Amino acid sequence: MSRAFGDPDLTPDNFSSFSKQEIDADSAAKGLAQLEPFPEARSTTPMDLSSVIGTDVTQKIQKAGQITFHAVGDTGGIHSPEFQFAVADAMAADLSSGAAFWYHLGDVVYYFGEDQYYFSQFYDPYRNYNAPIFAIPGNHDGALYQGETVKSLEPFIANFCTTHPARSPDSQGAVRTTMDQPGVYFTLNAPFVKFIGLYSNTSEGGTEGVISSSKVGTAQLTFLKQQLAAAKAERDRNQGRALVIATHHPPFTGSPTHVPSPTMLKQIDEACAAAGIQPDLYLSGHAHLYERYTRTVGGKQIPYLVAGMGGYYNLPGLKPPNRRPRSQPTPQTGTDASGNPLRLDVYNDNTFGFVRLTVSPTSIAGVFVTVDPQTGKTGIGDSFTVDLHANTVSGGGSAASAGKPAGKGAAPSKAKPPAAKRPAKAGAKPPKAKSKSGATKKTRRG
Repeated sequence: MSRAFGDPDLTPDNFSSFSKQEIDADSAAKGLAQLEPFPEARSTTPMDLSSVIGTDVTQKIQKAGQITFHAVGDTGGIHSPEFQFAVADAMAADLSSGAAFWYHLGDVVYYFGEDQYYFSQFYDPYRNYNAPIFAIPGNHDGALYQGETVKSLEPFIANFCTTHPARSPDSQGAVRTTMDQPGVYFTLNAPFVKFIGLYSNTSEGGTEGVISSSKVGTAQLTFLKQQLAAAKAERDRNQGRALVIATHHPPFTGSPTHVPSPTMLKQIDEACAAAGIQPDLYLSGHAHLYERYTRTVGGKQIPYLVAGMGGYYNLPGLKPPNRRPRSQPTPQTGTDASGNPLRLDVYNDNTFGFVRLTVSPTSIAGVFVTVDPQTGKTGIGDSFTVDLHANTVSGGGSAASAGKPAGKGAAPSKAKPPAAKRPAKAGAKPPKAKSKSGATKKTRRG
């Protein structure tokens, strides 16, 4: 079957009705607070973007001398789908920037990644996004609830890791075909950039992400080491491209409801050191906000982005009636657990949006595109540039961003702003109360 992406003719959604019984039933489900085993990749051979968008389009990108793509995670609409749809519409419109694809940073479907919600939380919102969507799973994509009969990640694999592009029963007639990623962790090669995407398992807000352990096995860490060695060999042959590492769980975050993952970061650091190569950019989500850190390793400045503001309703900086708290100044500087210099450049926990990234042989340019859910208006919440030759990061941040010490477990100062300044959205469940909620059931006009 040939690939298909956008479906602009799909009937618009009607938000005026939903099944309260369905949502109540889902909310009663109790999540299993445990790590889940995951299937090894079907293949460790890197996936090539040209196999998805075609050789002609790939050659045009190469001739242009740069590639543009989107990145964001934590998109499932659940209680308030208008936030997800606002970001989705803005991303579809932003394809005019030349973006070739979207790299989803996980949590596609809340709260347990069920196949029955793939239409309302994925296929329907992005029906107008006429470009490929790659994804690494988030904790909600792999988590299970008591009594569930499917295996962890089965619906994710059925929609993102099929052997060939196909129509998914979950799409309910939307034209987008499934993605044929070789696994839930995989390498994607594109002009000027290489992605190594890892699955950081099912840990909730108060526990760390896990890529390798006695519980989940070491296959993924072995894969990472192999891919880093291959990336280093390419670079030694002057065939290298910018290296991006992505996990759902962030190595650093100052979120009031999520924690950093120092053990995961240590494993990745050790693998990078052994291979003799460091990422040029690190992407993550999980925490429902936008953060940009600059970490310096061996004299190389590396931006670490947390981009979990893709549509999930519960941004911690929003308080009823969606009034935004006063900003606090950034940057804040300190060191990470290994003594590497770490600076928090931008912290914004009250604004939805997505990240647009443009990579050339000499630089990575990033923009946090903000989205106003009420008007659909977009703006710039942050911008930065990575000089791939000088290994430096520059950027002015944004006056709209709120300050925060440089990440729990990251900087010497662990003080938080007073809780009253960053309350959760009205009606939100307590951060660690993991309950299952169904997506708002949307009827289709006509």
